[in-house]
Amino acid sequence: MSTRQSMEFRAEAKQLLHLMTHSLYSHKEVFLRELVSNASDALDKLRFESLTNSAIKADAELAMRITVNADEKTVTISDNGIGMNREEIIDNLGTIARSGSKAFLEKMTGNDKADSNLIGQFGVGFYSVFMVAEKVRVITKRAGSDGTAIVWESDGVSSYTINDTERDGHGTDVVVYLKDEEKEFAQAWQVRSLIKKYSDFIVFPIYLPNDKGEAEVVNQTKPIWRRAASEVTAEQYDEFYQQALGGLGQKPLCSLHTNAEGVLEYSSLLYIPSQPPFGLFTSFERRHGVKLYVKRVFIMDECKELLPDYLRFVRGVVDSEDLPLNVSREILQKNAIMERISRALVSKTLGRLKEMAESDPKSYGEFWKNFGPVLKEGLHTDYENREKIQELLRFQSSMGDSADDLVSLKQYVGRMRDDQSDIYYITGESRDIVQKSPHLEVFRSKSIEVLYLVDPIDEWIINDLQSFEGKSLKSITGGALDLGALGKEEEEKREKAQGELRNLSERIKNILADSIEDVRVTARLKDSPACLVSGDHALGAHAEKLMKAMGQDVPVSKRILEINADHPIIRNMNARFEKAPTDPDLEQWVMLLYDGAMIAEGRMVADPLAYSKRVNEMLAKISMP
Repeated sequence: MSTRQSMEFRAEAKQLLHLMTHSLYSHKEVFLRELVSNASDALDKLRFESLTNSAIKADAELAMRITVNADEKTVTISDNGIGMNREEIIDNLGTIARSGSKAFLEKMTGNDKADSNLIGQFGVGFYSVFMVAEKVRVITKRAGSDGTAIVWESDGVSSYTINDTERDGHGTDVVVYLKDEEKEFAQAWQVRSLIKKYSDFIVFPIYLPNDKGEAEVVNQTKPIWRRAASEVTAEQYDEFYQQALGGLGQKPLCSLHTNAEGVLEYSSLLYIPSQPPFGLFTSFERRHGVKLYVKRVFIMDECKELLPDYLRFVRGVVDSEDLPLNVSREILQKNAIMERISRALVSKTLGRLKEMAESDPKSYGEFWKNFGPVLKEGLHTDYENREKIQELLRFQSSMGDSADDLVSLKQYVGRMRDDQSDIYYITGESRDIVQKSPHLEVFRSKSIEVLYLVDPIDEWIINDLQSFEGKSLKSITGGALDLGALGKEEEEKREKAQGELRNLSERIKNILADSIEDVRVTARLKDSPACLVSGDHALGAHAEKLMKAMGQDVPVSKRILEINADHPIIRNMNARFEKAPTDPDLEQWVMLLYDGAMIAEGRMVADPLAYSKRVNEMLAKISMP
């Protein structure tokens, strides 16, 4: 029975292959980076499995060897790693990472360099070879298997073939048959240059023949995280970020290199990215970016046990001397050593962010723009570090001229008015909406700063941020306003007007009985006739809107209508009421007042058609001779 199979690529794979083969990428050289990275992964897997599975034996030296043949226009990348059997090669090379290819295609921007740097982030790295190859042959044999070797071959158009073959020992050979116009990649000097550029920090030796035909190691083999920080340059840190951690062509904002010795021994190299990594804000897929090694043996990607969810944007490597090599995710979740490493990493990361905030506010502002909403999650989930996180928070405020003008809680407290006892804030969808809120009027008149909480997560974490340095945080849209000594004059006027407008207030309350809980004279308005306020223990309007948008059942809570006794509309309404308490037009004016308050806080009126009709009728009466 023949062992040869001819198989078609899936439709999605064909689309990706066509893109790879016919693109005009100027960054075609990344194919070598991806093939070397794949070989490194195969060596990592063999090293780990040989330590945990007695049936698998590793060679004395795990390495990859690259050879070129300028006459035949070929590049061959060989490794003595884990290898693949027939089923694995179909899974790994026949489906192109299934969902990964779709995600890659959706992320495409049309920018050659940026798109080329995306390769490898979505499990499609191997197929970048078809940017330069007219044909690729993969010969592989699974370690620990008694079966034959397998040869996979394709021109990257629509199909591939698989057959049995022979290979001495386990591992994989990838033979790239270059297109005529890409023959430069069959030059040894070019390959050497690309290895130094992209793969210099691969932990396994990469052999390449020198001018005398002798194989020599062309990359550095001591992991960068194992070196002393004094031995590593800023350029080398950036190179490692690009080569090993998926820098996507972007430099990191900063790095944090630690070699801990003593009771707890580990090395770590962490980076704060300059741009949000792919999948950061996908709620159903909390992807982490720190790799775990034990005694230089790769254990797992995306190790969620090293850093909490609110630091999932951090990229890097952690290498422990104390964890067992056969550690599993289940063991990590209960391991005391892991918990201690994690606490140390969290403390160092938050400390590095604080240092950046103090010494380089511009870079920290860039960090906050990209990762601030994620960091805020820690207020709710990390009680131990809540105070440190509070120091890192930044907010827009009424004192800032734009969204780029951010203030810390410490800065806010430092510039509070002498008689001010609380920190005031308002929540909403955006700066444009909240800065127009009528609730701000008395605060502007008294030059009292108000924080703008305009991230969706702010509504959920505000209860975890009740105070800072002894100052309570208070919403300006909920409960009765109490400015203390700063509002003494307004409060005296309010109490006097409350009595004068008691009857009108009762009438308004009766008219709006289905919509509001109460009517009261306000001390918070200067220019607007009315505003809506949440009760002391009720959800705010913005919180209700967010919950409804998420499909959650929101308990019905009536708002409080506050009226401005000094506004001409309220004075005229009171005069009309005193003259004719049953005037039918009064009801229309009250309804317009309520609708106007709804619109002022950025909400839709309950019945737009009725509102429009009401406005037209009242305008018609005003215009009558």
